[in-house]
Amino acid sequence: MLTYTAWHAASGRQCIGVATSTSPLGPFVPRLGRPLICPTSMGGAIDAATYIENGVRYLLYKNDGNAVGQDTWLWLQRVTTDGLGLIGSPVRLIRQDRPEEGGLIEAPVLVRGSRVRYEAERGRLNHCVVRTGAAGASQGAVVAYIDYPDSWFEVDVFAPVAGAYTVHIGYANGSPATATHTLTVNGGAPVTATYPVTGWDNWRQASVGVQLTAGFNRIRLAKGAWYAEVDYLEVA
Repeated sequence: MLTYTAWHAASGRQCIGVATSTSPLGPFVPRLGRPLICPTSMGGAIDAATYIENGVRYLLYKNDGNAVGQDTWLWLQRVTTDGLGLIGSPVRLIRQDRPEEGGLIEAPVLVRGSRVRYEAERGRLNHCVVRTGAAGASQGAVVAYIDYPDSWFEVDVFAPVAGAYTVHIGYANGSPATATHTLTVNGGAPVTATYPVTGWDNWRQASVGVQLTAGFNRIRLAKGAWYAEVDYLEVA
């Protein structure tokens, strides 16, 4: 099976087709007589890539939003085993960053088992701040002053399937003793993230086991004991 991008004559947009061959060397023959994925209202679709996990086939792609002045997203779509049909609805993964400044995303690829990093400072914040110029921090910015009873920040993380995952939290703790945050997933029962003393701007990881649902999950970290800053979350 081969996925490819071609112009869709009816809409004038680029769309994703699928072709098959009896040999990896070809020739490949287009199938279906139509595009496999063609969201013309979002500019079409390009950059297809196959991803297989536990015997289930998915197709990654990008809607060509920049062609029509819309947001550009990377998408994950489950497909049939032979790759010729779609199962369910596509899931949005990542949007281009700061489109007003020319932000761009391209050519999605997934590797099974790798950690996905989410920068804490790009989450939703309540009664805490983003500290820039943080020495040694990922991308130089962290969430700081999570110091008050109503302080928290949230990050949306993606899980391809429901199940047990580990959240690895990049933190620094300059308090006199071990610090904590309360961690909740989708508003559920809280668990404790524990941060041994490291000193400020001395970044380490703390790990917490969680249960995630398929798709996006909202992870919130809120004030616990003492004080810590958070650089990023990684999910594996």
